[in-house]
Amino acid sequence: MKKVMSALLCAVFLFGLPHGASADDHGTDPMQEAVTEQPVERQALQTQALQQLSKDTDFVVYAPQLPHTDWKLEIPVPYPHLPGNKIITFTRFSYFDMSGDIYLMGVEQHKAHGYKTTRSITSIDIKNKTTKTKQVEYEFKFDLSGEPVTWNDIEGRFKSWASSQQNGGFLTWIQGDTYIEMSSVVFTREQMIEVAKSMKPVQQ
Repeated sequence: MKKVMSALLCAVFLFGLPHGASADDHGTDPMQEAVTEQPVERQALQTQALQQLSKDTDFVVYAPQLPHTDWKLEIPVPYPHLPGNKIITFTRFSYFDMSGDIYLMGVEQHKAHGYKTTRSITSIDIKNKTTKTKQVEYEFKFDLSGEPVTWNDIEGRFKSWASSQQNGGFLTWIQGDTYIEMSSVVFTREQMIEVAKSMKPVQQ
């Protein structure tokens, strides 16, 4: 229960109260007023890490550009990132709140066209009591299932979590020639779309 309350408070802190809600009798939101600019040092280090990463990818890397946020960025894939070592075909970003304790969202990116990946397929022979696993390569195709959502001339797809008690879900779209997949259990559908609207190419 404490984790759920912390997550909800974090979402309010980052995005403000939902439309129509009031913070107090004076119509101000003290939590929104408490939001400050991202510390210069952290912002510079995170920008530098993204710029270095984008030099090694075979696709354009995008990152959210929302003002007044203090998110902690971690890049679990690729890890470790060895600049200039090899071409990166897939990456994942993890965003946390300023304390680093609350996971806000994950963002995966790769080429929208010509991207190939592998999938493990296991065959079970019940008669002989054997199993066989093989790796099958396939070309990525954008999944058109889910709720269509549009912004900035982009049409994405949104899928909510199976549990109605959880916020967010999956938001996928193609921006330029980059496939982007965002997931969150903290942000609402509307908040995820706001983040998507702010996504800009990382300048090298």
